[in-house]
Amino acid sequence: MALGVSADYRSLTQNLLESFASGGELRCLAVYMALSDASGLLQLEAVACWPAGLQRLPESLSDPALQIPEQGRRWLPLRNGNHLLGALLVETAASSWPDAFSQRLGRLATALATARTLDLRCENMALDLDHLQKRQAQQEHQLAALIHQMRNPLAALRTISQLLRRRLDQDSQQQHLVTSLLDEGQQLEHYLKALEQLPRQRLSTELEQPRLLPPFRSSQVDGQLRDRLLPLLRRARSSCEASGHPWHQPSDLPQWQGDVDAVAEILANLIENALRYAPPQAPIGFCWATSAEAVQLLLWDGGCPIPEPERERIFRQGQRGATGAGHQGTGYGLSLGRQLALSLGGALTLITQPQLLCSEATPAGNGFLLTLPTSPQTPLIGATNTRP
Repeated sequence: MALGVSADYRSLTQNLLESFASGGELRCLAVYMALSDASGLLQLEAVACWPAGLQRLPESLSDPALQIPEQGRRWLPLRNGNHLLGALLVETAASSWPDAFSQRLGRLATALATARTLDLRCENMALDLDHLQKRQAQQEHQLAALIHQMRNPLAALRTISQLLRRRLDQDSQQQHLVTSLLDEGQQLEHYLKALEQLPRQRLSTELEQPRLLPPFRSSQVDGQLRDRLLPLLRRARSSCEASGHPWHQPSDLPQWQGDVDAVAEILANLIENALRYAPPQAPIGFCWATSAEAVQLLLWDGGCPIPEPERERIFRQGQRGATGAGHQGTGYGLSLGRQLALSLGGALTLITQPQLLCSEATPAGNGFLLTLPTSPQTPLIGATNTRP
């Protein structure tokens, strides 16, 4: 097989030549491809011929007889635009070239050129894939090294936090900060475990369900939402204290069982958005309510209400509101949050008068309402109007 010409193309070309040559006064059909030799010079090399029983293909450049004009011989170029891919040699015993026969030859040349173009594209795609796989392998090695290195400072932070908690009085007001440090360290450990699984996910055309954060899962898929909310709300309280935002939350938490990791990912993103976009000193809060059909979780802030034209646009992938200018962010958080909510059978919606749903909230501001079905097996069409 000539270098750079696939076996599939050779087989297709041979079949086309044999189909075309059935009957008539044809003496020879041969296909030549423009290929580079070892020195890099372009050569026309024979890749298929008819009759197939020929001992060898005539070489276009080494056989001077083929270069002499003759009534019974024609060369048809195989082109892709301005690029010469090869040539089709036709020899006939007939004394004339009828128009119908010439048109058939033209269509054969077009088919051979189109097939060669597709053959080259497949070859280039295979080379690109090989290059990507090598790059992926290199990145996997780098990622594994980084994960290994990250575990050392993470273990040190965990040890320091444990020592600090022992030295603080049990009734110290700073105990919740140390507890939050340990909670966040445990969460980082989950993310590192998720990152360790990424190298085993090879290049593929399959798209996985998008997630806001690394797709970690606990050993038990379903859990108690109350247990998952405690460290998340401690993080929110500490972040608000550090940034000067008053924080509000109820004394008790809802009882709901299901994919609590997915719910936590949605709420974590909403909390980060509130901290990022709410003006200084603006309050931020969380409240909830339950009914026979749904559990409603509301994360609100006292910032300026999102303008009407942006209230649906911010849920589209890559879209951000006017307040996002000058802030870090990709514009994917709310879109993925809504997709996660829908996957749970619920909904994620924007409320611009959060006080109507939560008495502690400001009259105007922004509230993001996550509505979940009371039973994870019962899907909801949309958010309900039940007041939290």
